[in-house]
Amino acid sequence: MNEQQKQSKSVVVKQFGGYESVLIEDYKLLSLDDNIEVQVEYGALNFADIYTRRGFMPHKKLPFVLGIECTGVVTKIGSQNNSIKVGQRVICYDYNGGLYGETIHIKPSNCFPLPESIDNKLGATIFVNYLTAYFSVLTIGNLKENESVLILSCTGGVGTAAIQLSKTVKGVKTFGTGSKIKQPHALENGVDTFYCIDTFLQDVKGQKFDLIVSNESGRMLEQLQEFLTPLGRIVLIGANNMLVPNENGDASQTDYDKVPLLSLVINNRIVAGLHLGLLLDAQPAKIKAVLDEVFELIEQGKLKPIIHSVWKMAEIVEATKLLEERKNVGKVLIKIKE
Repeated sequence: MNEQQKQSKSVVVKQFGGYESVLIEDYKLLSLDDNIEVQVEYGALNFADIYTRRGFMPHKKLPFVLGIECTGVVTKIGSQNNSIKVGQRVICYDYNGGLYGETIHIKPSNCFPLPESIDNKLGATIFVNYLTAYFSVLTIGNLKENESVLILSCTGGVGTAAIQLSKTVKGVKTFGTGSKIKQPHALENGVDTFYCIDTFLQDVKGQKFDLIVSNESGRMLEQLQEFLTPLGRIVLIGANNMLVPNENGDASQTDYDKVPLLSLVINNRIVAGLHLGLLLDAQPAKIKAVLDEVFELIEQGKLKPIIHSVWKMAEIVEATKLLEERKNVGKVLIKIKE
């Protein structure tokens, strides 16, 4: 079979909708051309996979392969000269998806060599979780010594990473939200004060934070602004309540306009957003520099990625249900190549 006809066993979506939309079947690869070929070992689940499957990303055209991040080994190089070599282990990231396949063809600019000290399994936990957390907490959030930070959904993949990165700043007090059952995990990971999400808005009254990292928009985002100190910052990293299913459950409405500008000015507040994929497109050198720093912090033992569970490719639906129901603590992985 020539390169133009090459196919790979993949996680494929042929229609938008529920779990029944997810199929495991052969899917035609992109041409190699200027891409590289990677034999994938682990994929990492993200809420972006759920939003894409349900049709909340209007740019997606059917059919397509799910998956925005994975790790594996480079097996072929296309015509473009680049620094990535055959045999290198790499993290791959593409916010447009297409990475849950036993073999993928992907741009070299979307691949990042793994250091020898980090295996492919651990490596699959890093890119989305720790880069999202780093930019939201340390770059945009500009967390300083002795400040306070509130992390919503603090036991999820990004949440656990954000707490760990916050703890690298001297004297920082960490606050987090989550379900009551996850409180022991949150405290073990470094949360100083835990709020049960069901009673959070009542329990947090009177408290002010220098930084809030939020996956909630809409009405919740409006309420969170009241908990900021003067010069306090909110960094929005997710789409909860922003992408809302219509009555058929297969399209989306939007709820964006919950940031009153006059209120920001008179209260000296900052509300910012982060889209990791578009940042990679615009500033790849900055992404690479932060990734290298994260690698170093992991090697030093200052960051400890948490893997909740590993599932087979054939178990992708069960794994996604666990993520969508927020039952995980840390990252949920898919073992692509058995």
